[in-house]
Amino acid sequence: MKPTLVFAFALLCFGCTSAAVPGDDAGEPAGLDAATEPDAGPSGEDAGFVSACPPGAPSPDAWDCASARPVSEGAAIEAEPLAWTWVGFEQAVCMNGSATGIGVSIHPEAEGLLILLEGGGACFDAVSCAGVANRDGYGEAKFASDAAGLLRRGILDRGDAANPFARWSFVYVPYCTGDVHGGQQPRAAGGRRHLGFQNVSWFLTRIVPTFRDAPRVVLAGRSAGGLGTIVNYPQVAEAFGCTPVHVLNDAGGLLTDEYMRPCLQRMVRDAWALDSAVPEDCEHCSCDDGGGLVNVLPYAAARYPDRRFAFVTSMEDTTMRTFFGYGYSPRCDFPQNMPGADYAAGLEGTRALLTAHPNFRTFYVAGERHTFTYQGLATSSVDGVTLASWLDQMLDGDTGWANVGP
Repeated sequence: MKPTLVFAFALLCFGCTSAAVPGDDAGEPAGLDAATEPDAGPSGEDAGFVSACPPGAPSPDAWDCASARPVSEGAAIEAEPLAWTWVGFEQAVCMNGSATGIGVSIHPEAEGLLILLEGGGACFDAVSCAGVANRDGYGEAKFASDAAGLLRRGILDRGDAANPFARWSFVYVPYCTGDVHGGQQPRAAGGRRHLGFQNVSWFLTRIVPTFRDAPRVVLAGRSAGGLGTIVNYPQVAEAFGCTPVHVLNDAGGLLTDEYMRPCLQRMVRDAWALDSAVPEDCEHCSCDDGGGLVNVLPYAAARYPDRRFAFVTSMEDTTMRTFFGYGYSPRCDFPQNMPGADYAAGLEGTRALLTAHPNFRTFYVAGERHTFTYQGLATSSVDGVTLASWLDQMLDGDTGWANVGP
């Protein structure tokens, strides 16, 4: 079966510049500024939009972990416990062709392994590529800077007693491919190389032998990395076999075609060569007009019923609305303002597709904020439920784990 392109993309204009976007935590990477021209695209019920394929996906056969294909293994990584260590890979490349790698921090008494895919924008045309993160590459020097600050915060903060991952080992996957870690395009426009998916394949050759005894794994990502979690989920699940691999997607949303317009989906599919990653047996994931990608969510929930998928977002995320605003322009070629009400309606539609799947749950927060895992997970709360406690329920397999928020 081909790798499932599940959150496959979109994403996001997170981490695109050094300035903060309104609603983001100060000091976080920011997104492209939303255009302020009047909305040219359809909006909500007045749009008269008819999808080329209906929402929803036929239920696939459940995956049997015992049939997993073993990863081609390299050498285990040696690193000082609890310290961040850079591990370079000559085969893994950024969009400019330079080599990149991963950061590793090993906990000697780890309760699990957290693999975090970073965000930083989406590069698929001249406008979006101008602001995407790390266009000039990402190597050991940039990692050293991040390790001194960024990689000590939020989900990676071992000093936060409320952090469910405080006693876990960490793998940090930086973002320099512009393709939500999902591209398979070696010859893109402008000489760029969008090979994020292949990079993850290379990384797994050393991650798996290093953390073979991990009792559980969480594949996490924020913004562009959030979408990358499901693009890469099948190959990560295959690599770890019957070790349970769960997903934490921070702000990497997919919407139904009415709000995530098929013209935008087609543009990104073509730029990053994503079609080969769409599961062959997901009938409604690839439509004639380019749409249908949201259907990979219920498909994945059904395919991996014993694994858990968590999606965290604000209801009117300004950064995501900038990205989806491409579909609101007359020629689908410039980011215009997507109304907050449309984004919220799209999120409600996405959650409705997943109501039949108890292993996929959402944490929806009012407001326009983009990403939640850069700060303490106990600081985000909805109706008395903190993000930290909600993730504890996910990790513990609590049958009471439920959707939170509007």
